[in-house]
Amino acid sequence: MLVSIEDLAKSYGRVIAVNGLSLEVEEGSIMGLIGPNGAGKTTTIKVLLGLLRPDRGRVEVFGEDPWDNPNIRSRIGVIYEKAYFPPHHKVLDYLERTCRVFGFPESRAGEMLEMVGLQEAYNRPIKGLSAGMLQKFAIAHALIHKPEFVVADEPTSNLDPQARSDLLDLILRLHREEKTTFLISSHILPELSRVCEQVAIINKGRVWAQGRFTELCERFRVGATRVSTDKPEALTKGIEKLGYVRRLEVDARGISVDVAQERSQQLYEDVLELARKVGAKIFGIESGAASLEELFRLAVKASREGDA
Repeated sequence: MLVSIEDLAKSYGRVIAVNGLSLEVEEGSIMGLIGPNGAGKTTTIKVLLGLLRPDRGRVEVFGEDPWDNPNIRSRIGVIYEKAYFPPHHKVLDYLERTCRVFGFPESRAGEMLEMVGLQEAYNRPIKGLSAGMLQKFAIAHALIHKPEFVVADEPTSNLDPQARSDLLDLILRLHREEKTTFLISSHILPELSRVCEQVAIINKGRVWAQGRFTELCERFRVGATRVSTDKPEALTKGIEKLGYVRRLEVDARGISVDVAQERSQQLYEDVLELARKVGAKIFGIESGAASLEELFRLAVKASREGDA
């Protein structure tokens, strides 16, 4: 396991940022660390980067304690939410200087700029880059020393939709071509579902669920069919008797029915028949689709019930 965190706790005075957090990142994966602002994502990242000392818990990166560990830092690349570089330096010149610091030939700077699509910005000052170009430059800078692990903290924040899409496509390509492990922290969920093989859902300083996206969808029954009706209680009684229904919930918006994908059409027909029998009006039957947003909603709901 490339990253292993167990029972991590970190406070800032009276503010508890992380409380009993456990997390694992497999080598060669793209892991999404998702959660709302203030959930503890950035604190967790600072600890695994060795920038913060935990109050409690075990933290290992590449099998070592990362705290103040230069050996670990040399194997990690970091993409910050708001990266800062000397504004008056030219793009190529700055990366060539970085190559010299890490002991790589200056030619790698041009190779990385070409890889991220900035080959025409070689002689442009860094302050002249757009937000999307600056994020690409940050990726080139993070990868210049061939890190085995790249941590990206809110990498798509403040980017327009096209720039976010381009950035995520770039991460996918780099993961495929460079075999780099990524940990991407974000509260913007739609884009992450395109790139993350695994996700960890963090809320109130703890990871409440972690695993492959498909496995977590199965665990939390993501993708249920929604039935809108004027008589939910009467219709629910009939749906409960259908032998293939795995789970059923009633709320203010209607009825949520969880069935296997191959049973969706049968459920549609059975609901219409049941509605006719009990005299219920059907306003809509919407087949569910697995989404990271729905998974997050259900996982957070389960975490709150666990606290109760």
